[in-house]
Amino acid sequence: MKILGICGTHKRGKQKSASDYFLRKALEAAEEKGAESEVIRLINYNVKPCLACNRCLCGLSCPLLEDKDDDGKFIFDKMSESDAFIFSSPVYAYQQPAIVMNLLHRTRPLHEQERSEVWGTTITAYPKNPFKGAPVGNIAVGAAIGMEGALYYLFHYLKAMTATSVACAGIALMEAEMKNLCMVGKRFAMEHPGFKSLLDKPMPSYEENKPALAMARAVGEQVYDVWNSEMYQTIKEVLRY
Repeated sequence: MKILGICGTHKRGKQKSASDYFLRKALEAAEEKGAESEVIRLINYNVKPCLACNRCLCGLSCPLLEDKDDDGKFIFDKMSESDAFIFSSPVYAYQQPAIVMNLLHRTRPLHEQERSEVWGTTITAYPKNPFKGAPVGNIAVGAAIGMEGALYYLFHYLKAMTATSVACAGIALMEAEMKNLCMVGKRFAMEHPGFKSLLDKPMPSYEENKPALAMARAVGEQVYDVWNSEMYQTIKEVLRY
């Protein structure tokens, strides 16, 4: 099986990212059991916002999926090659980052595949819904609170796409993330004397956070175990996923 990791960090290129780190640890745990994996860091791709043109609803092609400057189709194709998914993102305003929400809004052509079966319409915007019946793991990484809202946002979307959340981990990094939030260009940018005196002290990095690492790995293991279970494979066959 193949698991696609979708990372919602806003850090570009290969900048150090806690959500990327824990995503890769989740996938590493799944690989140890026999899975293949790949990671997409959304910020490194150009995914334009949905045009709200309703063409996909009417069975017509999506103009953005035919736009050579848009990477939406590339990501959809990566999804179509995968059997399961793991999302991992930082927390923005107790929610998912904008790039994750934008991608989910762009998947309307995939959602129309599900609705077409009820309406009896033919959808040509994209050939399949990669999320259909897929087990999904979700990881939200924050400093203290807000992971709950970020995880809950994905639940409704995945339900609509007929995917199933099989593991969720909200990881509060506390000291390591608070220190990160107060720094710009590896220097403290917050002059508050209380915070500066506290965060100037040596603190363990998030890579040293054993409980957080165990939570991330458990997500990867659970996604792998569910997909490979006799129950899931039976349901997959019966419902023709």
